[in-house]
Amino acid sequence: MNRNHEAFQLWEKGEFNEAVQLLIEEINNDPANSDCYYNLANMFILGKKYEDAKAILDTAIEKFPEDPIFIYAFGNLYYEIEDYSTALSYFNQVIKFNETRLKKDAMVMIGQNYLALNQTKKALVYFLSAYEEDKLDIALILLIGNTLMQLGSFKEAKSFFELGIEQAPQNDEAWFKCGVVGMALKEEVDSLKKYFDKAKELDPKKYEERTKQLQAIEVIMKDQKE
Repeated sequence: MNRNHEAFQLWEKGEFNEAVQLLIEEINNDPANSDCYYNLANMFILGKKYEDAKAILDTAIEKFPEDPIFIYAFGNLYYEIEDYSTALSYFNQVIKFNETRLKKDAMVMIGQNYLALNQTKKALVYFLSAYEEDKLDIALILLIGNTLMQLGSFKEAKSFFELGIEQAPQNDEAWFKCGVVGMALKEEVDSLKKYFDKAKELDPKKYEERTKQLQAIEVIMKDQKE
């Protein structure tokens, strides 16, 4: 079995120390195995051991200076510790590489950083650029829809949620959000029912959670108006 895969199996079982030790042993046995450095850094980030992650990435970026995956990983590290300006500097380096499969992911993360900085319009620009790289990514389609909702562009948001339904008919969030933006657009109640009914059918638990969130938002908005 691939030792990277074996390490992640240990991680999923909650055996964090064993997973880390396995990757360290593999790095010692095969220092040219860049995947092990990347996976080890990610495990440290997921485990919130940020100094350990930085130490691994510092070593990796010296050994593999032409591999953008470690620059990308540094971006993730700084995003996790909420140092968004530093994270942006790393993700912007990634998208400058001529040939990298990480370009779309880096643009999404640039957008996420701008969202965290409350610069929603800038975030949308990068999400849309990422969409041009991959128009089948359902998570990205929904992210664009949600960002357009934040900006109050409900008609445009609905077009992306409808696209989400088209691409992934079993995605309950796409159905629910279509109903929500329809409410904002003051569409007929009967036309909205199909969206909410389908969302409830697909995932009743999530439907209840989203309905409660929506009701809470409506109360806040009502209080603000009063």
